[in-house]
Amino acid sequence: MSLLPFETRNYDFQSIYNFRDFGGYTGLNGRPVKSGRLFRSAHLADLSEADLGAIGGLGINLVVDLRYAPERSKQPSRFPHPTPHVHEYPDASQAKAAKVAPHEAFLEHELHTAEDAHGYMMRSYTARPHDTGFQNIFADTLRFMANSETEDGAGVLVHCAAGKDRTGTLCALIQAVLGVSREDIMADYMMTLDAVNIDKIIGPAAEMFSKRYGRQIDAEAIWPMFGVVPEFLDAALDGMLDASGGVDTYITDKIGLSEADITRLRSRYLED
Repeated sequence: MSLLPFETRNYDFQSIYNFRDFGGYTGLNGRPVKSGRLFRSAHLADLSEADLGAIGGLGINLVVDLRYAPERSKQPSRFPHPTPHVHEYPDASQAKAAKVAPHEAFLEHELHTAEDAHGYMMRSYTARPHDTGFQNIFADTLRFMANSETEDGAGVLVHCAAGKDRTGTLCALIQAVLGVSREDIMADYMMTLDAVNIDKIIGPAAEMFSKRYGRQIDAEAIWPMFGVVPEFLDAALDGMLDASGGVDTYITDKIGLSEADITRLRSRYLED
């Protein structure tokens, strides 16, 4: 159950999309997940001075950037002061040398219909829990949360490009560790449709891609890559929560945290 109304959870910044608190849900044994400690958003490249100042006041100690190296190079982040710890997706050497991120390459060469886009998204979500790079940054994030010097739980901001897919997967994992129900995890994920006016941005985006790639790309065809639907996140959750034998098993067996890490993480991010 959400303990925060959408208006409190969502931050209506002018220079960053989809910034919201993903705490404030009923967690393990009925204990609330702390609010004001866990945030999610789109990329930080275009932050205005006013929004930088506002985000700087949220007590964020760790920024987790799930974008690929080409994205980070093209749109470098702006960070609030004091500068937080930063974890970046650990690209393999060949991926670092790539000129575009995988989803951008797909857009350019393989996307023609909404069915193409839907299939790509399903494959991405299904693969993500088993991807070594994502497993490593998932582990680094949870370990930092469990063991940072901030006893009441470090402030964490998780983001990717749009703050919904890669971000949604890690936020779902964090929420699952803290005992948030699958129903609430899904509701938080779907909140992107309330936080972002996708219908407003998708038309101009389709025009931009059409010009960039020299062929007609319709707004309908790219909607699955801009929106969210439950089956996308379900594909990732099945890999993290069900097929592995539960979230604790996934965390200990697949990403290498200890039972003590899990206990400390819960003690820090769940209210007494």
